[in-house]
Amino acid sequence: MLPAHTETSFRHEQLTRLQMEHAQYSERLDHLLLNPLLSPADQWEEIRLKKMKLKLKDAMEHLRTD
Repeated sequence: MLPAHTETSFRHEQLTRLQMEHAQYSERLDHLLLNPLLSPADQWEEIRLKKMKLKLKDAMEHLRTD
């Protein structure tokens, strides 16, 4: 088991990384949605980005509550 301060630091680093990744997906999604008429490929990308954002949000919540 890691010392408490090391574990806290690790969690903080992980949370920061997840937040940055979530922000990148949000930015890509916002850019994609600037076009009101999405191609089928863009529609799949929209779904993929939303799922990735949700997955990261769940991971961040897990880090915060453990």
